[in-house]
Amino acid sequence: MARLTTPAPRPPAPRSGPAAVVTTLLLASVAPAQAAVFGSLANFDVVNDTGHPAYGFEIDIEDPSYDHTKISSVFGYDRVFSFISPDPGAVVRYGKPTVTDVAGYGVRIVYGGSLANTTTPSAPFATTGESCWPSANPGWQATSCDHFGVSTYGAPANTVYSWLVDGGNGSLVKQAVGIPSVNYVFTPPAPPPAGQPPAPPPVVLAVIRGQQVGNNNLDNAFWVKMTTTTLPENVNLNDLLGGDHPGAKPQIAALHDKPEVETEWQVLQIGRVDEVSKDVQNANGDPSVVFNFEFFKYQGRVDDEGLVDPKGSETPQVDANGVAFVTLADGRHDLTFVGQQIAGFNANEVAAVPEPGPAALLLAGLATLGWRARRSRGH
Repeated sequence: MARLTTPAPRPPAPRSGPAAVVTTLLLASVAPAQAAVFGSLANFDVVNDTGHPAYGFEIDIEDPSYDHTKISSVFGYDRVFSFISPDPGAVVRYGKPTVTDVAGYGVRIVYGGSLANTTTPSAPFATTGESCWPSANPGWQATSCDHFGVSTYGAPANTVYSWLVDGGNGSLVKQAVGIPSVNYVFTPPAPPPAGQPPAPPPVVLAVIRGQQVGNNNLDNAFWVKMTTTTLPENVNLNDLLGGDHPGAKPQIAALHDKPEVETEWQVLQIGRVDEVSKDVQNANGDPSVVFNFEFFKYQGRVDDEGLVDPKGSETPQVDANGVAFVTLADGRHDLTFVGQQIAGFNANEVAAVPEPGPAALLLAGLATLGWRARRSRGH
């Protein structure tokens, strides 16, 4: 695996004078301006059902336009949970993750990543709803579930989650998980012409796409339970954590099996239903939307190829104990929980101008030299 590093410190500010003007202009051309940037948040539990102990976890942001300056937070890296420990990494069994900029690729976030690490066991996990970190479940380290998260300015082109398992030759290999990242479709409303009524509230559409996690079709088939809510203020990774910890938001806690929350179930399976979506209109003008996607192994009718039968009419239910099940011709079948994604979207988030990368500084330096050369020739 590549050597991992932490984000580089901010470079010194350019000196004043004519050369600094050229540098500043060039840096402005490669860094986004301070304007409304839509924020995407992913906060998820994931069960290790690979059949092998995991020695770490990896989040790959596959977008060449991204580096660490476009990441606003990483669970276990920069958020202090003072009610647990002043060390941000205390909430993850692998400790503080590493964040690496990969030129031409994007950003790689790695939790653990060494055969010397503690491991996440592989086993079924029955409890749902924020049970994979210390505040939600003091005994979480004995379970096969872990909690991770990342928030970004804007929406990366693609994000992939993987367990890191022993490849058998002394190195680790990535094994994709069935919990996909969320992509958002959002178009801010244009200001109405003078004298016209305001535009209708914008719609935020969350789209999740199936992940290839196994060799047969049923390995890649899931029931997805979807619930949503809106919030009157921007959310961050801490806000998306359920449970009784300080600062927990009741609106988000209500996403877990509350009768007053509208719930929708959909099937997600590569080759049959490659993606599912959920949209929300901010009728109250709230700037933030929170989506909760819970994933369960598919139980229901399939065809001869193991693809979900589109004529199947079974819909899962949740009993009084919070157990999800589906009733088939031969009776009740409890669903196997594989993880959940609590995703947030901030329509009004404003990002700071990212610090310049080495390439930007090099271009700025070359431009400064060129300006000086032209100035010398003119004398």
